[in-house]
Amino acid sequence: MKIIITGNPNYEGLCKGLYKAYNGNQLEFIGRHNGWDMQDLDAVADYIKDYDVFVNSLLIPDNGQEELLHKVYKTFKGSHIINISSTTSYWGDGYNPGNYLKNKTELDELSKKYSQYGTFGSSKIRVSNIAFGQLDSKKVNDIIHKVSQEGMDIRGMQNTPFKENDILLKRANLPFEYTKEEWQEMQKCKSDPMYFSKKFAFIRTPKGDMSVEDAGGLRDFQEQLVKNMHNNKFNILMASRQIGKTVTTAIYIVWFLLFNKEKNVLMVADNMTTTKEIMEKLRIVLDNLPFFMKPGIVKINESSIRLDNDCRLVLRTTTKKSGIGMTVNFLYIDEFAHISESNLDKFYRAILPTITEDPYAKVVITSTPNGRNKFWDIWSDAVDGENDYSPMRVDWWQVPGRDEDWKKKTIANMGSETDFNQEYGLQFFSSDQLLLSSNDLQKLETFQSNYVNTSLDLEEEDFYINDFLSFHKKYKDFTLSDFKNDPSYYVFSIDTADGMDQDYSVLNIFKIVTLPIKDLIKHKNNIKSELDCVSMVQVGKFRSNTLNINDFSITCEKIIYDIFNPEKVRIVLELNHKGDILHNRFSLNEQYWWGQMVHTKHTELSKNIKAGVRLGPTNKLKYCEKFRYYVSINKILITCYETYLELSSFGRTRGGSYRCQSGNDDLAMTCVNTSPLFDSPQFWEIGGEVYENTSEEYKNELYEKVLDVKTEKKAFDFDRLNDLNNQLNPKEFKASDKKSVFDVNHLNKINKISKNFYNS
Repeated sequence: MKIIITGNPNYEGLCKGLYKAYNGNQLEFIGRHNGWDMQDLDAVADYIKDYDVFVNSLLIPDNGQEELLHKVYKTFKGSHIINISSTTSYWGDGYNPGNYLKNKTELDELSKKYSQYGTFGSSKIRVSNIAFGQLDSKKVNDIIHKVSQEGMDIRGMQNTPFKENDILLKRANLPFEYTKEEWQEMQKCKSDPMYFSKKFAFIRTPKGDMSVEDAGGLRDFQEQLVKNMHNNKFNILMASRQIGKTVTTAIYIVWFLLFNKEKNVLMVADNMTTTKEIMEKLRIVLDNLPFFMKPGIVKINESSIRLDNDCRLVLRTTTKKSGIGMTVNFLYIDEFAHISESNLDKFYRAILPTITEDPYAKVVITSTPNGRNKFWDIWSDAVDGENDYSPMRVDWWQVPGRDEDWKKKTIANMGSETDFNQEYGLQFFSSDQLLLSSNDLQKLETFQSNYVNTSLDLEEEDFYINDFLSFHKKYKDFTLSDFKNDPSYYVFSIDTADGMDQDYSVLNIFKIVTLPIKDLIKHKNNIKSELDCVSMVQVGKFRSNTLNINDFSITCEKIIYDIFNPEKVRIVLELNHKGDILHNRFSLNEQYWWGQMVHTKHTELSKNIKAGVRLGPTNKLKYCEKFRYYVSINKILITCYETYLELSSFGRTRGGSYRCQSGNDDLAMTCVNTSPLFDSPQFWEIGGEVYENTSEEYKNELYEKVLDVKTEKKAFDFDRLNDLNNQLNPKEFKASDKKSVFDVNHLNKINKISKNFYNS
């Protein structure tokens, strides 16, 4: 048998190895070393055609190796062609991403083609393709270095080791050679999530992404949370704000996904902002893992991750159908107490039985308190040992750097001790109280103004509008042209009545603005994204109890479409009392389009959203609670004195419904009804535009002073703090106490204990 090989047997490598193996017998080598011009492919191919076996080994520039194969195959009289390729064609080459990779990749493709001719066609020539080389950490890290540090472009590469050429993501099902040390680290991490957390987890800090170890390590209560999740099937955590619960849970979930097979993780939260925050923290951990530990990514987007070990992560906002049809092995519910009870109840009832049947499944619930609701029920039963949940509580003072001075400053920044007690103090409050706290009412009082009636140059038949339409004094000199050409967005909240000198029909007018940075700083713990800096400020109102429903609908139409720019108007219309009459009138206007109306679910059981707001006992309560929150963080700012007076007596009756304790509440309700706007597509659209139109200086300040929060680190005796942590006993709840679910004397005792601790 005559064998010919392209290459030099005098150099270490394949050719020299073959020469030694055959002792030089039966082998002939052809290359530059023995005088051949390897660029003359026709001559080389003509010489090779009479051999029995051709080993196509030598890399020839400009696709020469592929071209030689093509020319030899046409005239070859032998039986076997063996092409020598490289695994670089499968995972990319960080050293020579241009010619070498291109040559080897095209050689692979042509080999595959000719091999099929011999297998499925009439050709008697066998064509084989052998790829040498192995992917390991050194090779990958070399590529990453060249991309990140030297600017190498890998976008043209095929089959790199990265998912969609993203050096932070590992391609699925990638052959990989582990070192002994790497394999040992993998085994340690698999057996101990705490080891994984300390050794390989990363978190985001004001200085950038840092390993947990470099950032000071996990706090004691974070370590305990990891242990609890690992050792218990059911976990419930009641935690103060900004203690690191989300990032800790994200670290453990990444561990769970890495070291399991065919498991599904479902993470749900009260809103999309929270789910995005969770995914961000997950990505920080995944992106910063060393390559050998990274999971192979099959699919990844903002709401889901699928790995090549058949594990899957799905993020959802909580609805009645979240997770339906999905086998869930790990359920994480964040801000449990703040999720709509109607959605939560049906979701929880539907998904819990499937988890209960799986002995290895896990459930983790985390939240701050939010009144007496399902979270309260589960927490209380867990503390009393009446359910399977393992309870854990983390108070604000367990975070290093938080002392009484910090508490005072935080209360001052929040503007309310009541809000502090709920968000940081972990106190459950009775709902039988005014909707707005005394601190918020005191804050709003400083913004109050007696609105002034307009004197717009209207048509004679519309003069009456000036008698009922009033604005903040800053608008007193506005003309029709000023309103029409105003580039600002306005929200019109409408509540209808029958007139007849009784209840009022109201059109409340709000302007979409960006809050000053100084106000955002006061509530920066609640500012999670750029959109959170966009707020509504009340600027005007139309209020009358003499116009009948038809005249009022005509008036609203004239204000929206004739005075204002309808493209810049969004409408919140309460439908409970003849609101459909207004909707029908608006829809016939040639300047109306469906996106003007804020859409909501009209009942808790509704599957679809519809134009307008239809209040029932449940969603009215929900909107009231949302409005209270938005006022507390300056998301909604009330400036009309009449509106302020109504809100100052707007509270929950013994029957459970919110209304003014005396007098009318139409102005108050039009304020409350605006709360669904912030969950609507309309707000995402107009809020995003308002933010984008702010100055670069404002945006820079927002990122530097609000969104990038620094935390100080200080050491505490956590054993002592845990003792304090366990002092509160839910059994001491008094149903008759309208201010606090805990005994006041008991709370005072706890406060005294903690003060003595800090003083010491």
